[in-house]
Amino acid sequence: MSYRKPNTGNSMNDFFTALSDFVQLSPNLLQAKNSESFEIWLEKLEAIDKRSLLIFLRNHKDEIPEKHMKLAKRRFKEDI
Repeated sequence: MSYRKPNTGNSMNDFFTALSDFVQLSPNLLQAKNSESFEIWLEKLEAIDKRSLLIFLRNHKDEIPEKHMKLAKRRFKEDI
């Protein structure tokens, strides 16, 4: 699934639409059963909004297995 960012000409509307998409899909990251599935969802959520993904990872780091967090940490310069 490739994500096509909304582009209605209204940046605020586009932001909230993308954020809604992120919120709907983000639980899949927590439910990933293996590293491959986790990485796929990580890439999808990053395509939607990288800032929201960083915040999500920080807020849920205790729920994500360490091996999955190592995959996520490689994508960010900031600490998770």
